[in-house]
Amino acid sequence: MRQLVPMILVLWLLGPLPTRGATLEELEDQVKALNEKIEQMKREQEESKKAEAEPAEEERRPFFQEALERVKVGGYGSIRFESNTLDEVGNTFTFRRFVLTTDAAPADRLKTYFELEFERFQVLEVERTTAPAEGGLKVQQAVEATPGSEIAIEQAWVQYDINDWLKFRGGAVLVPLGRFNIRHDDNLWALPRRSLVDRGVPVLPIPAAWPELGMGFTGDLAGGKLGRLNYELYVMNGATLDAEVEEIIQTREGKRDKLEAEVELRPGRGTAQLDTKDGKAVGTRVAWTPLLGQELGASLYWGRYTPGFLDDEKLLSFGLDGLFSLGPFELEWEYVNTNFSNVGDVATSIARVAREQAVEIEKVDSPDLEVEIEYELAQLAKTKHGYWLELRRRFWPAFLKNTFLGKPFENPQFVAVARWEQAFLDDRVTHVDFTGGTITAFETEDRWVNRITAGLAYKPTPLWAFQLAYEYTWTNRGRSLAEVTNFLPAKPNEDKAHAFLFGVAFGF
Repeated sequence: MRQLVPMILVLWLLGPLPTRGATLEELEDQVKALNEKIEQMKREQEESKKAEAEPAEEERRPFFQEALERVKVGGYGSIRFESNTLDEVGNTFTFRRFVLTTDAAPADRLKTYFELEFERFQVLEVERTTAPAEGGLKVQQAVEATPGSEIAIEQAWVQYDINDWLKFRGGAVLVPLGRFNIRHDDNLWALPRRSLVDRGVPVLPIPAAWPELGMGFTGDLAGGKLGRLNYELYVMNGATLDAEVEEIIQTREGKRDKLEAEVELRPGRGTAQLDTKDGKAVGTRVAWTPLLGQELGASLYWGRYTPGFLDDEKLLSFGLDGLFSLGPFELEWEYVNTNFSNVGDVATSIARVAREQAVEIEKVDSPDLEVEIEYELAQLAKTKHGYWLELRRRFWPAFLKNTFLGKPFENPQFVAVARWEQAFLDDRVTHVDFTGGTITAFETEDRWVNRITAGLAYKPTPLWAFQLAYEYTWTNRGRSLAEVTNFLPAKPNEDKAHAFLFGVAFGF
């Protein structure tokens, strides 16, 4: 309005002045004409502002739209019901995992990827208070969590595409050892339990999915009629022996109550900050795809697995894997061999540092409470090796097309599947004892685990699977399955287990 006032004055000055003898009607006409000019100027001014604003909105809209198109949020998850003949399992539901993924391409040739896993997770709550009390300082802490829960970053990396055959990748990357570790999403498989080699025993140095912090390159090389070659090559912090502390509080009738701390040294993921090993690991996989649906892969992992305060010992693992498709049939397989060098020397090195394998407060010093600290070597063997073979047949009966199983899905499928697998643990460490820094006992044994699984999966879409399966698992006669698996809490005399499984795996 302030801008219109000067314009009105100008129009009034420039407009025709009323003559001395102008009538009242003529004056009214002039005022009316002046008002029309003012309204016209208002409209022109508003249209001018609108015209200036529209290009800015048009410029912003493609920018935000393009930004949203460059970021994709997804994920996968799975749940399972199990009926098992083992007394400690019985009938149970398991929330296997829920994984959130983010895939972003902020610009051409730039990419970031992230996976956050919630495994068997429902609740995690920590309460801590610090306050003066009774003439001193009181610190109180309470932790509430569901048993077996885990929150973990499965992948978090950036990628810069130099060209098709050379792409830099850095961050928390999946170790390219075997085909399962880099293709482990539950909804991609027809069975509701992961393999022994990759998860249940495992033969892999670390159970799948296994990421490590590092940098390297990946890419694809076109071979024309010979097919395509894909490779991954990374330098990483690598797996290392890590301490897992288990605290046990036990009341006992007729004996002293017990407070025990068991320190298990077992292979674990490498650090995400200072490397405790003073040595890096190398992991690589090369896969040849001659035709669509066919693949042959070879992989290798090598690096130090002992922390810096122990002697330098190396871990070598290699794998072979493949996929063969013929019509509706698919055969997928994997073999992995892992060697921990000089496990006996590692035990000697631990004894030299820890001095005593077990320390206990004598009854005379603590008549009501037994306090003990104990060190153990866990999940170590001179050699671990094993394989799995999985045969699948995809089919869809025509008479189901117009049923609730077929509508409104474009290409629903049934997948009949059978898997045979074996894992071998040669010179598995069963007991280590030392005192005064000297080994007094070092015992090993050879063990094996077999499993056969048959199942049927219904896949309404490629990202969803309803999985039904029967599995039979067994080990050395008279020996417990709990000693050689991480998912079967068998009693000392339970060397076999039958299980019926029903699972749902989904992706989005």
